[in-house]
Amino acid sequence: MEYTLNDVEYMASQCSATHITLHWGANWYGNTSDHYHINILGDGTIYSDYDNLDVYCEHTWLRNTGNIGISLSCMGDGSIWKDGTIQWGSAPPTDEQIETLAKVVNAICKGAGWDIDVDRVRTHAEWAEIDGYGINDSDPDMRWDLLHIPQEEGNGGDIIRGKAIYFKYHPELCQDV
Repeated sequence: MEYTLNDVEYMASQCSATHITLHWGANWYGNTSDHYHINILGDGTIYSDYDNLDVYCEHTWLRNTGNIGISLSCMGDGSIWKDGTIQWGSAPPTDEQIETLAKVVNAICKGAGWDIDVDRVRTHAEWAEIDGYGINDSDPDMRWDLLHIPQEEGNGGDIIRGKAIYFKYHPELCQDV
């Protein structure tokens, strides 16, 4: 089902989750996965297989309980080198996905009454670095989701959290159409 930002905010106000993890699906702009509570398609459409955010979804190793998984439908053929050089492939995160992701993070944090910070909102790359399966580890199942984004230099998680904070103070930019 497609959802609006108002829908997402309401679902967050009714759920018992304590964290959000941000992903990309290693798929294509129109694909979705039921491993995530929310999927954001290439055009920024918000999609979910679920009508609530308390559903148990397996999206982050050892960190699924109480953790809302949001995935961008992209990066089907992207890759990363050990030195951190990213080859974005033919389906990098779109501007619409990044902006919608930040708005969704803001809506969830607003609905749940949370601050928008790294204690509540992390990328899968940030969790992987903490848990020993990030880019600097030798785990063959390494995760680097949103380590960076093509739109801006820097840590992808910091950029997305910063954009979400911006939208918190500019709610007129988050109106559903």
